[in-house]
Amino acid sequence: MSNIFVIKTGSYRWLISLIKRFTTERWVLLLSLIMAIASSIYSFNQGYIVLYGDAESHLNIAKRVVDSLTPGFAQLGGIWLPLPHIFLIPFVYFDYLWRTGLAGSIVSGIAFIIATLFLYRLAFVLTKNESAAFVATLVFITNPNILYMQSTPMTELTLIVFFILSSYYFIRFLLEKGNIMMLILAALFGFCASLSRYDGWALVMMEAGVLFLYYLPFKFQKGWFGKNAKNKMIIPVNDKSLRERWWLAEGRLILFGSLAFFGILLWLSWGFLILGDPLYFTHSQFSANSQQMSWLARGELPAYHNVFVALLYYLATSVQTSGLITALSAIVGILFFTADTRIHHKKSILLILFVPFFFNVLTLFLGQSVIFLPGITPPSFEWTLFNVRYGSMMMPAIALFVGYVYFTQKTFGRAIILAFIAIQGLLFFVGFSSVLTLQDGISGLSSATAKMPDAQYWIASHYDYGKVLTDDYARTISIIRTPIPMKDVIYIGNKPYWEESFVEPQKYARWIIMQKNDAIWKNVYDRPEVNARLFKYFNKVYTSEHILIFRKIDE
Repeated sequence: MSNIFVIKTGSYRWLISLIKRFTTERWVLLLSLIMAIASSIYSFNQGYIVLYGDAESHLNIAKRVVDSLTPGFAQLGGIWLPLPHIFLIPFVYFDYLWRTGLAGSIVSGIAFIIATLFLYRLAFVLTKNESAAFVATLVFITNPNILYMQSTPMTELTLIVFFILSSYYFIRFLLEKGNIMMLILAALFGFCASLSRYDGWALVMMEAGVLFLYYLPFKFQKGWFGKNAKNKMIIPVNDKSLRERWWLAEGRLILFGSLAFFGILLWLSWGFLILGDPLYFTHSQFSANSQQMSWLARGELPAYHNVFVALLYYLATSVQTSGLITALSAIVGILFFTADTRIHHKKSILLILFVPFFFNVLTLFLGQSVIFLPGITPPSFEWTLFNVRYGSMMMPAIALFVGYVYFTQKTFGRAIILAFIAIQGLLFFVGFSSVLTLQDGISGLSSATAKMPDAQYWIASHYDYGKVLTDDYARTISIIRTPIPMKDVIYIGNKPYWEESFVEPQKYARWIIMQKNDAIWKNVYDRPEVNARLFKYFNKVYTSEHILIFRKIDE
């Protein structure tokens, strides 16, 4: 018995020793890994991974690069930025990971784990307190909207990780008195952000602006913006120092910009070389702007040229994404942060962290994007839930400032903050606070499954073999939910198959799936000379109000 006791005691000591060697960073990594795997398993079991129509589109873009009628990097297209799809390529090569969406779960999950680690490091840089930094990451990794998005092939987590990485190194550059290596790393991850989502373009532009202000060749007397501002004056430095600061500003901007803006230059060059238009993503028929103009024509673009409505929509979306209690805690944290005289470059740090807010408000105002949010969007609109996932971009900043308000408090105040975090989690769990990103995937306009047509189920059960001509942009059917191999799909990106099929539809296709007013309907069904060929070589095997399916007559 005594021997058993010694063995058990020794085991416990070994376990205790192991736990002591486990640093806070390692706990953050472990918890983020557990949460990533658990939420992805849940989404997989519930069939949530590819709820979004865009989720399937991201998977398909990557799949076409390695497995399609015309494989190659040109399949990346010219609308969505390429880096998230490039990350997907090694995984979508395997059909199971492509069709289930688990390829996206792997990519977004890795991004989530890295983002969590560097969010912890950024919070520690601002507070020099491990427990406060841990609380900040706790807010982030327990937010159900973030957890759901990291289980999907959507691009938000790819941007979030590069946003956090670039911000972390840029803020360290500011606080460490111009550490050049920090600036280079900020530029590198800004480059990656600029090739992930267009929000990344706003990030590197803001960083460049802050960098210029950092080396501004003038000094402002302390108190310039105080009550006695009229008695203050700008103090110019001497001529030699003035020239040196200009040279320093110029050199640092060139160093930063040549890498940070290189991604933007690459994308503009790609558009020119592949599509003949460097601004193809801004005004083509597939661009976000073209889609928003259709909403505007129906009078359903409420934030267009209305800054107050744009502010309301994005603020409300961000608050509901984080939860009201968490958002209010973050606001208190921001107030404490701005009042803290120990922190240098506070305004610059706030400008960097709030880039997602500025960017989304601006795009809503300009009509480049749209958000529909229940309770704010008029019920007369066709849809009242759409694009609410944009609010998740503010979660890093919100989490940081909740951690900061925790840092400023004593024991009782910290207990209250922890209680608030727990209560907010409970509100999400019981459904009092809606998980907006998931709800949009289930029943919002973003959903690919909310109005799945019967034609989807018909083709899934009747397809046998052969190439399928379909307008993928119209999303007539979901390819991943059928047995159709990607290499047998003819869509607009397959030249010359696509164009030649509008003249001789029987040349390549065994199946033709068309939806009323899509490209195939207009170019094949509505053109008498091609329509005659269609009915000569094909039988109509499925008919509904909006969708027709044809199968080639066996010879």
